[in-house]
Amino acid sequence: MKVTMKDIANKLGISINAVSIALNDKPGVSDEMRLEILKMADKMGYINQKRQYLSVYSKSNICILMQSYYADTGHFYSIVLRSIVEQAKVFGYFSILNYFEEGHFVVPECIEERKVAGILVVGKISDSNLLLLKNIGVPVVLVDFTSLCTPCDCVLTHNKQGSYMMTTHVINKGYQRIGFFGDLDYSFSFEDRFIGFKQSLLKNNIVSYSKVDEYIQKYSFLQGIEEYVLTNQIDKIIEILNTKKLPEVLVCANDSNAFAVITALKDMGLKVPKDISVVGFDDTPLCVKSVPQITTVQVQKELMGEVAVSNLIDRIHRKDNIPMTQLLSVKIVERTSLKI
Repeated sequence: MKVTMKDIANKLGISINAVSIALNDKPGVSDEMRLEILKMADKMGYINQKRQYLSVYSKSNICILMQSYYADTGHFYSIVLRSIVEQAKVFGYFSILNYFEEGHFVVPECIEERKVAGILVVGKISDSNLLLLKNIGVPVVLVDFTSLCTPCDCVLTHNKQGSYMMTTHVINKGYQRIGFFGDLDYSFSFEDRFIGFKQSLLKNNIVSYSKVDEYIQKYSFLQGIEEYVLTNQIDKIIEILNTKKLPEVLVCANDSNAFAVITALKDMGLKVPKDISVVGFDDTPLCVKSVPQITTVQVQKELMGEVAVSNLIDRIHRKDNIPMTQLLSVKIVERTSLKI
């Protein structure tokens, strides 16, 4: 049986006229009601049944794409996602969240059927999958990631700056033996933070260019880490830390890594920061839950979501503009995991 406007109206407890106004993109209903009507019309199959309303429906939606394993990474992306959804509402858009697997990427139905006006990709995506999305022709903005392969609008934390600032902050407190803790294969952000760390070591004359790689190898932990952080396998983190003589301080790729390291060090019988200091990156709620509380780099998580939505709306209306990358600045938040 075909769905009618009357069916939609009855489902929502509103008039048929209100449904007609929303579906035909005419003034007369609030933005909130328009979204509810369009969502219900699609849910009941009316949009597919009456394709003439597809363009109106697509104007009210954006698709958020994110790899499924990021859902388990703690508070960072949950804050960014909430900000995206709230900012989209301000502009009169409904957000459709889709998780994907990098190695088994399937373009979501809402994108294939052009039921969205634009796409926000949060976190990492391969160049091949990004090109697949871009070839569909729906505007794409990357959040907390950039591609070196294809030009794209991007919103990023200034990760190099943040890690450079934090490492320099540590050096200024008198530390000489400094290590980086973070899986460089995990994300573009981690790579950038490592580069900032390395540049600070060089610019502050902690080590020479000819010996920097040897120094990093001696004090840093750069591979095979993140799966254990995500699954809270502290025994595995202990095994990793036991492979080297520990430095005076570990600059961690994010707060989750810092929290795991602090937990592991305690289990090893070491005191933070008395025996070894630990610093993080992102300023997530983990920082104040930790004992000691984590000195970290504060990232503009809410602003990242807001800017991403604004950039996507701009891209939707100005498709021929040159793609741009925006870097959001950071600041250091001093707590007690770093010895003063």
